[in-house]
Amino acid sequence: MGIFKFALRGNYKRHYENLKELASHNGKSPQLMFIDTALCTLVTGSGLQDYLNYKFYDKTWKERKEYATIGYQSKFYKLAASEKYFEFFSNKVNFNHNFHKFVKREEVSYADGYDKVEEFIKTHESVIRKPINGLGGARVEKIMTKDIKEPKDFYKKLGISDCMIEEEIIQDPEWAKLSPNSINTLRIVTKCIRGKSDILYAVARIGSGKSIVDNFHQGGVGVRINTDKGILEGICIGKDGVEHDVSPASGIKVDGFKIPYWNEIKDMVCEAAKVNDAVNIVGWDVAISTTGPVIIEGNRGPGMDLIQVLYNRGVKSDLEEIKKEILNN
Repeated sequence: MGIFKFALRGNYKRHYENLKELASHNGKSPQLMFIDTALCTLVTGSGLQDYLNYKFYDKTWKERKEYATIGYQSKFYKLAASEKYFEFFSNKVNFNHNFHKFVKREEVSYADGYDKVEEFIKTHESVIRKPINGLGGARVEKIMTKDIKEPKDFYKKLGISDCMIEEEIIQDPEWAKLSPNSINTLRIVTKCIRGKSDILYAVARIGSGKSIVDNFHQGGVGVRINTDKGILEGICIGKDGVEHDVSPASGIKVDGFKIPYWNEIKDMVCEAAKVNDAVNIVGWDVAISTTGPVIIEGNRGPGMDLIQVLYNRGVKSDLEEIKKEILNN
């Protein structure tokens, strides 16, 4: 997608309102920041949200050019995460089958037929309903099966909404302390080139406690992970840019919080990355259950917004090095 198409997708009215709010605190001109946004789009391929997320209004041009903007990422992932593998990763039924060893839970969908869906409902106290193709935790819902009064109607609605149901993950109690009512996940980005895999970045996402999902875009907060020590590090930040020393949902201090099963988590994602090394970079969403880590999903060509916000630096140079590795046959 060209940069002008990116530009046309923007909500400029909302962006200008955001700039006016910023201007009321930093003494800058919203009109000049609006013009600056347009220049950033032309020069760096940034989107409106990039400008806000990375605080480009406070950065030099040299600093801005270090960021992997939405325009840059679009070009990079054509090489490192080809769209021809979309169904392999993004279709959740396919993903669960392709990575069953790491998913460690069963699911059924409309395509499996009514009998299997009915049996699944009968044998589980609760299930998680989610879109077969979906992003950002939208429409993910926990359902108590005793509340399903008409299984045939429930089955039909699965087909109409293109959803599936799967086993609920029971969260490790120590990890759950950060936000007991959400499944708090790790986003671990791996690279895998010619069968050799490594971890590039790792952050944790802590739920708001208002939803079962923890997503940054659904009210959760993110915090950086020290991959050597297996602990949370620094402060946590929400999509609104508000910083916290503690988890907003539980009040527990995040800096230094130990991640259960960290060595197993590292081994798991590096092994999963080798399943399809034609996709060179994947963002794995990992939950920590009472019996160990499980993969929720793998994001082919993951967005770098949360990574760059929490690392407080651009990762464009890192991705350029990966590009060289891919092309160096």
